[in-house]
Amino acid sequence: MIVTENESLARHTTFHIGGPARFFITCESAPDVADAVAFAKSQKRALLPLGGGSNVLVPDDGVEGVVTHIAIPGIYFEDTGDTVLVRVGAGVRWHDVVLAAVERNLWGIENLATIPGTMGGAVVQNIGAYGTELSNVFSEARVCNTETLLEESIDLANAAFGYRTSLFKTNRNYIVLEATLRLEKKGTPIYGYADLAGFADENPQASPREIAAAVTQIRERKFPSHGEEGTAGSFFKNPVVDEQTAAILRTRFPELPQRSQEHGGVKIPLAWILDNVLGLKGYEQNGVRLFEQQPLVLVARPGTTAAAVDALASDIGKRVADEVGISIEREVETFKK
Repeated sequence: MIVTENESLARHTTFHIGGPARFFITCESAPDVADAVAFAKSQKRALLPLGGGSNVLVPDDGVEGVVTHIAIPGIYFEDTGDTVLVRVGAGVRWHDVVLAAVERNLWGIENLATIPGTMGGAVVQNIGAYGTELSNVFSEARVCNTETLLEESIDLANAAFGYRTSLFKTNRNYIVLEATLRLEKKGTPIYGYADLAGFADENPQASPREIAAAVTQIRERKFPSHGEEGTAGSFFKNPVVDEQTAAILRTRFPELPQRSQEHGGVKIPLAWILDNVLGLKGYEQNGVRLFEQQPLVLVARPGTTAAAVDALASDIGKRVADEVGISIEREVETFKK
């Protein structure tokens, strides 16, 4: 375990923003994670796990805690008959997991292609796109319990998955070390979203690899590349409202798309509201803007501060509440100092 002091976190996040971590540790194994937890306890400092840095905003003056970069490698496939178990280290890039699966013609995560971040972050966030969520294929996760320093296994029944949340997000005593997914050898394309309609018409029986390639092309048009400008992808969650609120919104905005959720409530596409109700697509202040192709995404120009990102996000939240009457939540988390 190598401990670095005052490591710039802007180098480790896709926003390219933020100050240093008082201590920074890269963990490439489960023992490394346990050692990092013990080190944080010895220093009486907060432990801040970090994966691919694609869903994090770091304060401009940095953090006083111990940032642990989870970089555990490895993808392993086990044939179990009609399904294949895929065991993945928490530090593996998520898109690499998708590519490895579709190369083997396995079904279940092809609609999640190109989502940034790592396997560990995918589990914590319960990532989702185009009618698929990580929880649909999740089998179990191996975690480090930071209270006991022991490893535990948590299965689907106990993972408490919800829309962009999980037990691993609400209970910070667990650090994901490895996750196991259950993928299918035979499957049916999921084409329930408008973005995939044209592709579905031309490719009604596409393979997982073809679907992943189509999703990649769509996302490349809708999301900025992680180049000079910084971004954390979708900054906000799509709000889920009750049936009564959904009915009111249908009356006020007849063209507003709505999608009933399996466990109750109605999901509202925030991007539609930001564009069609508030006219904020491309809106910019202090070097931060709502991306021209997808206003859920905040993009920061070089030299922009975390404070500017936070200010614009707060402004957007207030505008939506004032004009539409619903509250919105951030998907991107801000590291505590």
